[in-house]
Amino acid sequence: MAGLLLASCAWPGSTGDRPVTLTYWSWTSGSQELADRFNATHDDIKVTFEKVPAGTAGGYSKMFNAVKAGKAPDVVAVEYPQLPGFVTQQVLQPLDPFGITELESEYPAWAWQQVALGGQVYGLPMNIGPTVMFYRTDLFAAYGLTPPATWEEFRATAETVAAERPGVTLTNFGTNDAALLAGLAWQAGARWFDSGTGHWQVDATDEASRRFAGYWESLIADGLVTAQPTFAEQHVTQLQQGTSLTVLAAPWTAANIQRFVPDLAGKWGAAPLPAWPEGPASGNYGGSSLALPRGAAHPEEAMEFIRWVSTSPEAVEAVAQVNTSFPANTTLTEHWGAAIEEANPYVAGMDLPAAAEEAARTVDPAWEWGPDMTDGFARLVDEATVWVARPEGIRTALARWQDATVGQLRQRGFTVPD
Repeated sequence: MAGLLLASCAWPGSTGDRPVTLTYWSWTSGSQELADRFNATHDDIKVTFEKVPAGTAGGYSKMFNAVKAGKAPDVVAVEYPQLPGFVTQQVLQPLDPFGITELESEYPAWAWQQVALGGQVYGLPMNIGPTVMFYRTDLFAAYGLTPPATWEEFRATAETVAAERPGVTLTNFGTNDAALLAGLAWQAGARWFDSGTGHWQVDATDEASRRFAGYWESLIADGLVTAQPTFAEQHVTQLQQGTSLTVLAAPWTAANIQRFVPDLAGKWGAAPLPAWPEGPASGNYGGSSLALPRGAAHPEEAMEFIRWVSTSPEAVEAVAQVNTSFPANTTLTEHWGAAIEEANPYVAGMDLPAAAEEAARTVDPAWEWGPDMTDGFARLVDEATVWVARPEGIRTALARWQDATVGQLRQRGFTVPD
C-alpha cells in the first residue's frame, strides 16, 4: 500500500502569528454551525466556511484544482471512499507530524483504518455511517411484525407482508446509490478491493458479493421488495402512503426521512440490519474525515480546528441542531444520542442512538476502497440503473463494474492482477 499511496510528507510551517483566519470547504449540513460554534469559543483562530458542491458533483474537482493551482483551502471534508484517490494524487498532507496518532484509541478500529493509508494518517474521522434499518413502528405493530434479526427472517417477513397486505412491500432496494449498495455488500462480508499484496486486486464477484446479490435478486424477482431510486418521487409516495415499510440506510438518513415525510413524526424506529448466518455485522454507508490539503497556509491552526471538530462535545451539539450524523469518535457517542434527541423531536423515541452504537461495533475492518471511487461510484450507479431489475441483474452489474474498474486502473498505470 505504501508504494501505491504516494503523497508528499512536506508541509509548510505556521508563522505563529495570530489571529489566523482559516478557510473550510465542505458541503455537508452542519458545516456552518461547526464554524460558528468554533469561532464563538476561540479567539485566535477564526474559521470561514465556504460551501462547495457535493464531492461527486464537483466539490472534489474543485479541491483538486485549488491544490494544483497553489490556492488550497486550509481544511477540506473528504468522504472515506474518496480518500485514497486524494492520497494517490498527492492532494493531502499526512497528519502524523501533528501528533494525531495519539487519538487512534478514540475511534473504532475500522474507522481509523479508513484514514490510515500506506502507513500514514491522512484524515481525522469526523462522522461515520454504520448501516441500520429504519422501520414504521406503527405499521409493524398493526401488522403484528417485529424487526427481523436475520436476512432469512427478513425474507419471511416480506413474504408475510406481500401475502396479507397486497400492494405493500417491506422495503426498497435503491438503484441510485452506489455507496449504499457497497455498504450492504460490505455487511455481507465482501471485499471489493485488496492492496495487501502490493498491487490493487479487484473482486466484486467473490462469494460474499454473489450471496448478497443473489439474495436481493430473489426478493426483487418475487415482488417482495421494490427496486427504484431511493427518495425519488415514487419512493417518497410509497413512504407517505405506508406501502414501503422500511428504509435501509445510516444514522444520517434520519434527516432525509424527516425531510421527505415530515408528517410521519413519531412513527419510526431504528434497529441494526438483519444478520447473515455468521452473526451481527454492519457495513458503512457515508461519513467524512477532515483533511489538510497540500499547500494549506496555516497547517497547525487548521489541525486545532480539525481536532476540535472530531473530539469536542460542543461540535456534536452544533451539528445536532441540523442533522443526525453519527460521530466517529467513540467518546462522543453518548453525548450525541442525547444531543440529537433533544434537538430533534422527529428523532426522539426512534432508538437511533442504540441502533447506531450497536452497528458501529460490528463493522468489518477488512474492507478497503479503491484509488478512484468518485468515478467508480458513478459507473456502479450506471450499471445498477440498467441491470438491477433484470434476472441476475445485481450480479451482472457487479461483474461489469469490476471489469470496467480493472480496465480503468490499468489505464492509469496501476498493476491489477487477473
